[in-house]
Amino acid sequence: MLMFSLRQKLSRFFNRPVTFLAVPSGGNRTFRWQCTTAFFLSAIFLWSGFTLWACFIVGRHVDYWITKGDNELLRTKLAIISREMDKSEVALNMVETTDHEMRTLLNLAPRASRDDYSGVGGPTAEDSARLRQIMLEGPEAINLPQWRHRISKIREQSYKRLASFQEIGWYMSNQRSLYRATPDIWPTEGRITSLFGYRFNPMRRDDTENQAEFHPGIDIANRPDTLIYATADGTVRAAGWFHGYGQMILIDHGYGVSTVYGHTSKILVKVGQHVRRGQLIAYMGTTGRSTGAHLHYEVRIHDRPVNPQRFLKIHAGLKEEQEGDSDVR
Repeated sequence: MLMFSLRQKLSRFFNRPVTFLAVPSGGNRTFRWQCTTAFFLSAIFLWSGFTLWACFIVGRHVDYWITKGDNELLRTKLAIISREMDKSEVALNMVETTDHEMRTLLNLAPRASRDDYSGVGGPTAEDSARLRQIMLEGPEAINLPQWRHRISKIREQSYKRLASFQEIGWYMSNQRSLYRATPDIWPTEGRITSLFGYRFNPMRRDDTENQAEFHPGIDIANRPDTLIYATADGTVRAAGWFHGYGQMILIDHGYGVSTVYGHTSKILVKVGQHVRRGQLIAYMGTTGRSTGAHLHYEVRIHDRPVNPQRFLKIHAGLKEEQEGDSDVR
């Protein structure tokens, strides 16, 4: 009985008419449409289902086009990255060539021979083929380990070249310092009156037993107060009176090299002062154990005197006297 009553109520509800009226403005004819509640609800249900289905289909297509656009963007970025990597590898190859040429020019051993580095860079044929495959197949063909390896390879080569250039820079800086510390200019103008090595003692010519002595430098004679210059960069270690040398200057140039300037009339530098090659440091005189105005000039390596003429360039203003009985010491 209860079920019969419920069925009747539902039947009356679904069969109840629903009227739609469209009343246009301006007094035009009214449009009237009538349907049952069941038809109206069915239409709403069908319309909702169609709308949901259409949204789903459209959503899938939107996702597809968005994904396709992202893929195209990613492919473009990959192409740009690939070109930049190719340029980087070409640049690294040029840097490697320059590095080799610089080492050859500076007579430096190739870095690979010491560090056991291959010292090579750039993509192989397999790398290039793989890159073309990526460009053709799209982002899904990307092999991240291979890209990481390629980027790591470029970074490693960059570090090697940087280390090599730092070594070259250090070597060139060291060579420049060594050059600046090498006494290779004449300390003054004049004529050489006594050479390096054994000679007759000009102070004891009447003593036949003491005529020979070792002369640790060269003597350059000229007028009193002739200008005397530092022959290389260095630091003044001594400046003052020293027995036998008179007013003397000792300059330490580093690398175990030092120079001595003796018999000066006036010293223009102080102990601890840094001097440059060609800087005026004193005037020529005849102080100490001397027979006339001249400069006694020595070059010492690890405190052992060597022939200064090994370092000096030929100068038109200086003339050697090869005579053993020179008058000036």
